[in-house]
Amino acid sequence: MATLSHKYLAGLNNSQFSKLIKEQKSKQTGQIKKVRSLLTTIEHYLFAWDKVDCCLLVKNLLDADSWAEDTKDSCTKSSKDRFLKVTLTDAPVFQVENIQANLDGSLIVLSGPQGVAYVELPSNLPSLEAKQQGPSVKSARSSYIDQKFLLCNSRIRIQEVKFHPGSPTNSHVVVLTSDNCLRIYDAFNSSRPEKTIPVGPKMSQHSLHSSITSGTTFSSCLDEAVSFDFGTPFEDTRVTVVPQKRDGVPIFLFPVYILLTNGDVYTFSCSVQSNSSRAPKISVIGPLLMQPAALDNYGGDACSLLCLPVSPPVLVIANRTGNIHHAILLPRATIEDGDDSDHNPNIADDLESLLSKASLTASPDVKADSVLHVTETLELDGDILDCSESFSTEDYLDGNESALQLRRDPACSSRYFVVHDYGVHGVVVPLVDTLSELASKPDSDVDQDETQRVMLAETVVEFILCSRMKSSAAAPPQGVVVYPLPPTLIVMLDSADFQVISLSRLLKPAVKAAPTTNTAKVEKEPFDAIIRRQLQRTHSQPKLSLPPGTELPLAEVVKLFSRSVQTLREEYIMKQDAVREALEKKSRLLELHLLQQFDELSLIQQSKGELTTVAHQLAEKYEDSLETQKSLTQRVEKVLYEIQRRSPFMTDAEKKMGQELRSLETKLQALTQSMESLKRREQLYGAKVSQQQDRNTTSGHLSEEQKTSVNEALSLQSEDIRGLLRSLQQVKKKLAV
Repeated sequence: MATLSHKYLAGLNNSQFSKLIKEQKSKQTGQIKKVRSLLTTIEHYLFAWDKVDCCLLVKNLLDADSWAEDTKDSCTKSSKDRFLKVTLTDAPVFQVENIQANLDGSLIVLSGPQGVAYVELPSNLPSLEAKQQGPSVKSARSSYIDQKFLLCNSRIRIQEVKFHPGSPTNSHVVVLTSDNCLRIYDAFNSSRPEKTIPVGPKMSQHSLHSSITSGTTFSSCLDEAVSFDFGTPFEDTRVTVVPQKRDGVPIFLFPVYILLTNGDVYTFSCSVQSNSSRAPKISVIGPLLMQPAALDNYGGDACSLLCLPVSPPVLVIANRTGNIHHAILLPRATIEDGDDSDHNPNIADDLESLLSKASLTASPDVKADSVLHVTETLELDGDILDCSESFSTEDYLDGNESALQLRRDPACSSRYFVVHDYGVHGVVVPLVDTLSELASKPDSDVDQDETQRVMLAETVVEFILCSRMKSSAAAPPQGVVVYPLPPTLIVMLDSADFQVISLSRLLKPAVKAAPTTNTAKVEKEPFDAIIRRQLQRTHSQPKLSLPPGTELPLAEVVKLFSRSVQTLREEYIMKQDAVREALEKKSRLLELHLLQQFDELSLIQQSKGELTTVAHQLAEKYEDSLETQKSLTQRVEKVLYEIQRRSPFMTDAEKKMGQELRSLETKLQALTQSMESLKRREQLYGAKVSQQQDRNTTSGHLSEEQKTSVNEALSLQSEDIRGLLRSLQQVKKKLAV
């Protein structure tokens, strides 16, 4: 997917797309001013609802930057300033207040208090853009959802509509109605709901009739369901007669949380993968107990609910009075008995103990004994000039059915936006990221320090965009979407102007370090982290975008200017001065350290030269010492040899050699005697032979065999004699030595 340029849609507000929306806005009269959601995105395409022509306008966000850059070439500029107009085959007759696209971008649902419809988008949407300047018109199929019940029934009002995130075909729509029922429809077979789940107390016919007033304005009942959201899915492991797999794919259940106007929260888990009649009956749990307990149940005028994707789930509950509650859904089994009575004065320690006992890696399935533990309550600023001003004034509540609406940030799971009559607030909840880190670890690796660090992270609230002043007319935003690449907030104001805000410039959460024990090793904080901490802004001045023609009193202008100057001084100039002083101090210290290191380097070089000279001298002395040692060793060997040779006492080696000589002498004598005996035998044998020859002169000579035997015997005796002679000579040599 292509990304936006660094100019962040610089040409969107001046494009033909924006001009057409402004023209259509000027044709509308007598419409109630309230917060709406008439924008949605599919990839890099921006969709807006045209309330006059009842059609969809499509703008390629990539062209918004390129159109603004090509300001010199008028032809290129005209060709890129284009958009698409999608007309509907069956335009809705009700007032559309919310549009939403499904996950694959094939459907867009249109909803209002009096009806729900959907639009099938063309599959070749990128090829439908016109090459010439201006709009290109294309028709798309549209149809109502349960027209007979939702549109024609005057006693039913649609509270909220969302696509089911677990739909296999991305076509299932969930509708919350004023009769406290949640209905699930398939857009391609929308004549009747596939499932109807009643939630909360049953609405009577009288209260249904009394909840409807003229036009599209309704008065809320105290026990009326107003908002819902989906939680993190989990695999269905229930033991039933129905197979828990469909075509080999496991079935996942999605928790659904429903908010009532009195602050009660109900929940159940369901799936649209299996709609068999033998499927387990859906059991609704609620109202969930909220801790610490409050007399007013944390406000009796709730209007919007949002579930942040983390385990355990974190629910965001908004009231029309401007209060927002963050609550963690935990099993009741982890709550101690003494915590049910009164307010706990130390909520952080209490929640820390809960998190240390609760399993963060458990299934997100909600049990009947689950408890919503409220961790913090935020109070939004209702006026840019007076931080103490909230949304609870009667002038503000009159004529505003849904004062606050919560919008999820798809680019950041821990951030959401609050859209209201005064503009847009951004809220970052570091608790979500910290819980995600803890959930990824085994339970044995999660210690008390980590759970304590969870509670030390403070939520950051920032007033991003201000659309009206306290004295000016109401100008609620008509659409808020987030483009993820790069993270950019696009807001369509009541005047049809587009405001583009880079989310990378918003306030970041400043997480405090967990307190270390005496035995723990304290690590030094890096200097760049110190600079970032000093530059961290605690609050900011929202972007002011008032409707055209708004005239502010001089006192408000002066006060606004004074507050802007004060914010600039406190959040930028003073902090930058402090950082400049820290950098100068660090620079001076580094210069001193550098000079000291240069001095040490010169000393090291000098010491190196001296050590080199000493090393050469030591090497020469070492060589002389080796020669002297060699000569002395030879002299000592000679002296020891002479001493040993002249010693009057015999050594063990000499004694051993003497014994060997005596044994050899004995053997030599024996050999000598043997030789003499052999010689005598030889003489006798020679005499006998000569006599025999003389007597047998006529008888002939010895045979050949006899001669051979005699020669061999003589040869062996000769070899023995030679060996004995050699041994004798060797003994004599040794004795001579």
